[in-house]
Amino acid sequence: MTNSARRAPMALLAALCVAVLVTLPLCSEGSGTFSSLRLQPVGPPRLSLRGGGGGQSTTKPKYESNTAMAKDEYTPPYGTLLRSLSGALFCPTPVPSWFEEGTIYQIYPLGTPGDNPAQGGGFFGDIPAVNDGKCKPTKSILDIRKYYDHFQQLGITAIYFSPIFESETHGYDTVDYYMIDRRVGALPDFKVIVRELHALGIKVILDGVFNHTGRKFFAFKDIISKGKDWEKSEYKDWFFITDGNSTYGDDFAYRSWEGHEELPELNVENDAVRNYLFEVGKFWLSEVGVDGWRLDVAHELPPSFWRDFRSACTEANPEHILLGEVIHGDYNTWIGPSKGLLHSGTNYQLSKALWSSLKEKNFYELDHSFARDEELYREMSLVNFLSNHDVARVATQLQDEDQYPYLAHFLLFTVRGVPCIYYGDELKVPGVKEEGDAALRCTMVDPASENLPNGAMDLFGRVCQLSALRMKNPALTWGNLKVLYVKNQELVFARSCERPERQMIIVAVNSGVEHVHVELERLGNLGLYPGVHIKNVWGDGADCGNVNDEYKLRVHIPPNSGRIMEVEFFKEEEAAP
Repeated sequence: MTNSARRAPMALLAALCVAVLVTLPLCSEGSGTFSSLRLQPVGPPRLSLRGGGGGQSTTKPKYESNTAMAKDEYTPPYGTLLRSLSGALFCPTPVPSWFEEGTIYQIYPLGTPGDNPAQGGGFFGDIPAVNDGKCKPTKSILDIRKYYDHFQQLGITAIYFSPIFESETHGYDTVDYYMIDRRVGALPDFKVIVRELHALGIKVILDGVFNHTGRKFFAFKDIISKGKDWEKSEYKDWFFITDGNSTYGDDFAYRSWEGHEELPELNVENDAVRNYLFEVGKFWLSEVGVDGWRLDVAHELPPSFWRDFRSACTEANPEHILLGEVIHGDYNTWIGPSKGLLHSGTNYQLSKALWSSLKEKNFYELDHSFARDEELYREMSLVNFLSNHDVARVATQLQDEDQYPYLAHFLLFTVRGVPCIYYGDELKVPGVKEEGDAALRCTMVDPASENLPNGAMDLFGRVCQLSALRMKNPALTWGNLKVLYVKNQELVFARSCERPERQMIIVAVNSGVEHVHVELERLGNLGLYPGVHIKNVWGDGADCGNVNDEYKLRVHIPPNSGRIMEVEFFKEEEAAP
């Protein structure tokens, strides 16, 4: 899809939709759920758990429907008018341009239990690891104002808040989906922050943990309260409950996320659960004004659920974004903007290669990831990252080579996809996974402090410049990617686009300690011809000059560095005789 199509006004889409309204049947009546202009297919029977042992089943998947959908199960394509079962008319929308063109900044706001008191305080610091459920809401959320200038220098266009709803501990054990966790603030203060961020041109994305809840979530508490008569609870089908017992002494067993019984799993094929979660999604988009959702373990839930969740969210805010955490399997199962599924997802397979290809001195790994990304996900704008709240920080992964954290960020901002910075990575904040999750979720450092890690401000300055370069050059946002040269420690690739303007960028990286001169060949295959000049945009190195008569170009790449060069195409009027 062209960039201009992505930016088509919603009013125009609506007008086109109305033109075909008379030819399309409307959905069946009901309340709280959504469907496309077709009869809903009858899904497979709901999964019945077998055995006890905490409600886990090792012989059947949680959802038999968690497979790629048939073509007739997709939401109709863009431009098709839909009616929700609540009666509202709306149109599915493409991935919003603000997302594809932007840079995301991830914040982990809550405290996390850990052995070291100095760790796990979350972005704001000193956030208790456990929520007592009684204390008065704090004002910590307002402290984010101290970093507004920092965000703007980095060119941040969206803040992704890891779990921020009322929870028992780390945020993934949700107690109330309609409350901000009292340890960081209250809803009125959060609304103020959302408005202020919007005024700065920064969108807000929340973490939606809809696969599981905490044990103190109202529906699960009701089941617990019934004891041996748990079957009398009106919420018994909200979860995967069986006869047996739990390690908490409950008179029943239940399925929990990866066996962690503090995280009972919701049954999203239950109509009441679906309607509840759809309303949660709509509330934060419409009433609070956030701009999208990052969806926890999205690959564990059926694509049909995400299809209908997207329909609900579209009704609340047509320009929203749904970003799924997808780790395993074929991302096409859950992500498909044109199919009415999730707009985007976390690109774990490529993100890992961004830093490990440097650490292992093996750019062939990254080349392989590029090829897989092109083959499977060329129509997607996936999110790339170097660190997050679950993995070791990039400064720790690459601590043995002083320039490698910079080269990792250089790649983050030049490869295909949407870059996401985990707070503190831009300042070389370390974090060792083996020390537990708390070590990865530390207090945000003060960018003005004199006690920053060695080289922190140099890296910060470069990241700011790279972010600005990506925003300025459409090929780095919209362009395809083609590898031109690869060796263990040398990599050259091209990014090119035709819209909104024709541009080709050549990116070159050298992770070795010696100067290298790479010869690029067969450039005619890229539409480059003898005499075309290549100008330097970023980085040091000798002038590349022009493509020669043999359609070759010699590129100098200094040690431990990256270069960005732009192809200077002849203008038509200059090329005319």
